[in-house]
Amino acid sequence: MKKFSELGVKQEDERKLFNCQQVSITDVVNCEIEVLDYVPNIKTKHGDGRYLIHYKQEGAEGKFFSNSTNIKNALDQISKEDFPFTTIIKATKCGNGKIFQFT
Repeated sequence: MKKFSELGVKQEDERKLFNCQQVSITDVVNCEIEVLDYVPNIKTKHGDGRYLIHYKQEGAEGKFFSNSTNIKNALDQISKEDFPFTTIIKATKCGNGKIFQFT
């Protein structure tokens, strides 16, 4: 009997899934995290264009979604060779919402 891996079937979706706990971005605000990787332009129930960010904090890995323009623009400008990097996510109140950014 053949194994599935021997059949040459190409999977439709080869995105990174990051096998770790998902948290809210507010859980890591004002804490130093190590950004390990990210996946851009994910569609979620909250809309299109979200980024899935894979991070490590105090030895534990996690992931969170962000639609922050500041965070997405910053990640797009960072070369893959510069990963991982450390940062602190700051939140600034703006009207009824918040603006998130790396510092």
